Formats: sequence, structure tokens, C-alpha cells
Amino acid sequence: MRAVTEDLINEFGINLAYHFSEVLNTPLAKPYWVFISLSHKCNLDCRMCGVKHVLKGQELEFDLVKKALNEVAGWDSDCVVLFTGGEPFLRRDIFDIIGYSVSLGLKTEVVSNGSLINNPEIAKNIIESGLKNIAISLDGAHVDTHDYIRASAGAHKKATDALRYLSQAKRIKGPGPQISAWVTIMNQNVLELYQIISLADSLGVECLVYHPVIAVQDDMQNTVSQSRLWIDESNAGIFKEQIDKIMDYQKKNGLVAFLHNPYLWLDYFQGKISRKDWKCNPFVFIDIGPDGEVRSCGAPFGNIKDMSLEACLNTQEAHNARERMLRCRKPCLQTCWGRPEADSLTGIVNGFIGEINKLEAEKGQKNKLLSEAFEILSGYERMTIRKHNKTHEKQAQ
Repeated sequence: MRAVTEDLINEFGINLAYHFSEVLNTPLAKPYWVFISLSHKCNLDCRMCGVKHVLKGQELEFDLVKKALNEVAGWDSDCVVLFTGGEPFLRRDIFDIIGYSVSLGLKTEVVSNGSLINNPEIAKNIIESGLKNIAISLDGAHVDTHDYIRASAGAHKKATDALRYLSQAKRIKGPGPQISAWVTIMNQNVLELYQIISLADSLGVECLVYHPVIAVQDDMQNTVSQSRLWIDESNAGIFKEQIDKIMDYQKKNGLVAFLHNPYLWLDYFQGKISRKDWKCNPFVFIDIGPDGEVRSCGAPFGNIKDMSLEACLNTQEAHNARERMLRCRKPCLQTCWGRPEADSLTGIVNGFIGEINKLEAEKGQKNKLLSEAFEILSGYERMTIRKHNKTHEKQAQ
């Protein structure tokens, strides 16, 4: 029971920290998602992704990766480190990087196009690496669709082979990382979104995640719909049918993971989403690029070559970047930026009370939990009042 109550109060405190970080534009909570783009080098040329054409030849040195990981490991909060690119498995030291992150006790994940996970031995190394999750991009149920999107003949076979190798290796070893598939939703695969589920299931995928396409990936606030990848009104009906089927499957069988209502995808492609439907929390996510620059969304606000992550998060540029994110009117529905459970103070409190009511505990224990929660909330109230008073004093001068 003690572990359960500690988890409840910790979750309550974390959600308050993210909420008041946003209210005060002050990093009271550390990022949950720490993406590390090891390089932008890639062996594919996917039609929705232009990162390989940016920062060519730059690669985050292992010592800098270690520096960042050491700092993240010292944070007194839960987080996930995700190695991305480009294609991470182009790095010859990728298993050294993974091993170092895991050795620090960090939850570590990798996302890959799967093309280099091309034999049982590599798959075995991945399964035994200590990763929490290995995600393979899978954008079509049919060969031609995936190969077109990835602009590479044979890309579909390589991705599906990778998933087979991984699932076979995991069956042999037993425990290992969750095997995931990530699908980018776009006009070219709208007819196959539901079909991808059966393919993924047959390949041993344990978690299937859908993301709507982003036309300008380096700055989500400048997304555009004038793209051949965009799902237009002519396919809206088909798209809804696909979502209906996906939702029905998920309710009966699981496998598909949602952070938000999937029907928001329809509004996303029609440009109808408002911040009432979905909003990013500027404090949830950071990306460290191959040049060492630290971003959340938009312009960089520090470089780990010159300063600590803590310092990067507290620069004036970071403050300005978060202000722009808070004013963003183009919700991107990318799950790494969202923490819906921290959006509303009322929602945080009601959710906490609801969990307490479910506990099989004495009234005195429940009252103690409520008292602890009230004290945490009061601390944020005092902090907010101080910030308000300082602002008022500056304006009066």
C-alpha cells in the first residue's frame, strides 16, 4: 500500500510541476522526453523527412552524448532518452551509446527505419542491450506504398524483416525491449492504416503508434498543408472509416497506443484543431541535435558544447521559445510534446482524488494523502503569488 500511495503523490507532484512550469514559464519540471539526434545521416530519403539535408557531416561526439546522459541521469525525475537521427544504426558506436545510457539506469529507446537490423545477430544484440523500446517505422501495409514513402525499393522488406528478427530474438531470450512500429499518417497510406495493424501483429509488434505527418519537421509551428502528403477533403470519409476500424480494434485487442482522441486527426488535416482540443507543454520535450543545439520547438536555446542542459533550459532564448510555443495556433498532435494529464489544474486535482477514492485504505491514510497533496499545491500557490507580485512591481516602476 505504501508503494501505491507514494506513486500517487509522486504523480500528483509531477503533474503539478509540469502545469505550473507552463503557467510561470519556468522549468520547475525536467523534460520527460529527451531525444538525442546522433546525426542526420540516413540511408533512406523519405518523402516526409528532410533532416538528412540539414547539418550534413555533423555528428554528436560520444563524449558529448555521455555529458548529456550523465546530467539527465542526475535529474530527480522520471524521463525517457530516445536515440534518433537520421538513422541511429549508421553509428558504429551505437551499442556503446545504448550501453552507456542503460548503465546509468536511464529508460532508453531507439527509433530506426529497420534497414540495418538485417540479421538475427544484430536483432539479438538489440534485445539484449537493455533498451526499453525499439521502434521501427512502418508506413504501409503494402510493399509499393512503404517503398514509395521511403523512396527506396526494398525498404518495406527491410523494415518487416527487422521486426521479424527482433520478435524472434525476443522469443528466444524472453525479457527485452518492447517492439514497436511507428506509422506516419499521410495521403499515400490513408487506405492502408487499418491494414497495417494485422501486418504489425503478424510480425510480433507489441505496440503500434500512429502520428500525423508533419510537412516542416524542424519547426512544428510552421507546419503547412500545401503538401502532396496531406490528406485532403476528398479522402476525409475514407480516413474516418479507417479511424473507426482502428478504434474498434484497439478497444477489443489493444496493441494500438493513443495519447489523445484519434478523431482529432481528422480536425488536424482540416486545420480545425484549437488549443482547447490539444496543446503542447513546452517543458515535456527537448531534442539535442547532432550539432549540440538544444531545442524544444523552433529555434535552439543553448548548446551542450558550451553549457549544461540545466543552463540551456534557463536561457532567455529558452524562455522566448516557450512563449512562442504557448502562443502556437497549429497543434501538431505529436505525442512527445503533450502531457494532457497536466493541462488542467482541476483535472489534476480531480484525478488525484478519484485515485484516492479507489484505494482500499483507512480514512486516516486517505486524509494524510490529501494533506500531503494540499501542502504541495499550496507551495505552488505561494510561488505563483510571488511571481505575480514581482511582475506587478516591475510594471509599477
